Amino acid sequence: MRILMLLTLLNAASVHAGAPAAPEYLNVQAVAWDLAWKPATQGDWDARVVKEVASAVQNGADVILFPEGFSKERPLDGVLAAVKEAAGTDRLVVLGNAPYSQPGWDHVVLRAYILSGSSWQTMDKLDPTPAERDRKPPVKPGMQLPLFRFRGGIVAALPAYSIEKPEIAVSLKRRALQLLLVSAPADDAAGAARVARCAAARAVELGAAVVVASPSSAASSLHLPAQAGFDLGAPAPGKGGFRVPWKKLLDLREGAGTEARPFLEPPPRFQVEI
Repeated sequence: MRILMLLTLLNAASVHAGAPAAPEYLNVQAVAWDLAWKPATQGDWDARVVKEVASAVQNGADVILFPEGFSKERPLDGVLAAVKEAAGTDRLVVLGNAPYSQPGWDHVVLRAYILSGSSWQTMDKLDPTPAERDRKPPVKPGMQLPLFRFRGGIVAALPAYSIEKPEIAVSLKRRALQLLLVSAPADDAAGAARVARCAAARAVELGAAVVVASPSSAASSLHLPAQAGFDLGAPAPGKGGFRVPWKKLLDLREGAGTEARPFLEPPPRFQVEI
């Protein structure tokens, strides 16, 4: 049995005694990426990544989320320093995964890089798809799901296949997070529908905002809790990305009331019988 470890990684700015009050909104930029684009050199590709980050910052993004597999299996470690410089301070950046291996390994992992505060963290894909497991060499699942403190709340990042797994949702429910960032690959209609439906369900179950970044901007989406005071439709992105009602999400767990809030309920005890 695989045991998933969840880690809380504290951003020093987030826990400092003098940290500013939580903002009313966060802007989350889901970066669109043309997978058919063929750069002439690695340098051209690196420059495009940095340009996307710089543009998002200029437009007011607080969180920048790239889709899964946008690198087309190019290594990501060479662009990290330039992306960090372009992102500036106090932003979250998620670079969707790419194959990673070390000498002596008989497998690869699909490693995402997440900029939190002033440092990069890594996350290996928790749930490789059947096709990824059958590759040569095979993709091995990751074992850790890092959590990030950001602007007074808790954020997690997942590849799309993991959001389809209820076991992940149960683990995250215990951590009371406010934002779930999902890097999605280019997928067929059925795959895109699974991700969209599960993202909406996770927003309800976790009492959190869920942002899905797909290579196609038309497929990226924001899902909010189905609670009083939240937009119950399908919010569209603005210039700085999706506008996430951050303070409302933080306040959602405070105070008493009669409105159903499933994310606050303890797991029920029951027996399944046939």
